[in-house]
Amino acid sequence: MDGPIEDTGAGRGPGGDARRPYPGLLRTLLLLGAVIVLGGLFFQATYWLFPTWPDIARMAVPTQLALAVVTAWAVFRSDRPWREALGFRGLEARQVPPLLLVLIGAVTVFSEIYVVIQRFVPVPAEFEAMLRDLLELTNPADSLATLTIAIVIAPILEEALFRGVILNGLARRYGPQSASFWTAVFFAVFHLYNPWQVLPTFFLGLVLAWLVLTTRSLLSAIVVHTMFNAASLTLVQLSLERAPGGHPVPYVVVVVVLGMLAGSMALLTGMAWLEKQTGGGWFALPPVVRSTGGGSSVDAHPDSAGGATAGPTAARR
Repeated sequence: MDGPIEDTGAGRGPGGDARRPYPGLLRTLLLLGAVIVLGGLFFQATYWLFPTWPDIARMAVPTQLALAVVTAWAVFRSDRPWREALGFRGLEARQVPPLLLVLIGAVTVFSEIYVVIQRFVPVPAEFEAMLRDLLELTNPADSLATLTIAIVIAPILEEALFRGVILNGLARRYGPQSASFWTAVFFAVFHLYNPWQVLPTFFLGLVLAWLVLTTRSLLSAIVVHTMFNAASLTLVQLSLERAPGGHPVPYVVVVVVLGMLAGSMALLTGMAWLEKQTGGGWFALPPVVRSTGGGSSVDAHPDSAGGATAGPTAARR
């Protein structure tokens, strides 16, 4: 790579004044704080206004509504068109097979990590019973609410905020590697309501960030997140139908090891396949030196993950 790409002015404010890409780390913390505050307020309002709603809806809808409001604000604050701010663009048909491999690998590996964590730090019976009651599909109303929230609404809104606005802003400000790490951290903390899933969620966040930056499309993360939730919900329903009582330790060890090996192979194969198709996406692009008046900062690339800039080969000089 011969040198930095010229700054095309993307992300500048009115009048052409250069602005650091939005959001940075501090603004990201403020956005997530706003989600928590608004979610709490909406939660109180929902329990008061809709006492007959299914429990899963009364607990999840306020959070999703808060995500929608904060994401809309962040897109507005970014001073960029919404498609560019979110990195929203279509996927190529040839990218579907490797995405399926990534999905299979992610579900297998992260489910096994969850099993290992539960073995070392058992989930309290009261907490497990609460989760089972929330996720069990016992009647049409509960089933519709659970499926709609877990498979449709949550993946779209969570990806729009974490791998859309936040990842785009952080990647343009700090580079794709740092952005991937921090969005994965924030994504894991966002799921702290279930401490046993924080570590698997962190690794899932890394994979989803990699997908968006490599394919340059938020849609890749939405598709994988949606299917991941659907697969996880299916596994939960199957576990609810099993007779109580755990398997012996040797059996669990064998299943975990084989699952980790097979899942890791599928995950890495899918990722390598996508990287070959895309040339590496953002990870293959040289940095941008952005003049900010008082100094300069390194930008990952002047366009969003869904921008119209040519691929890595065209970007090199």
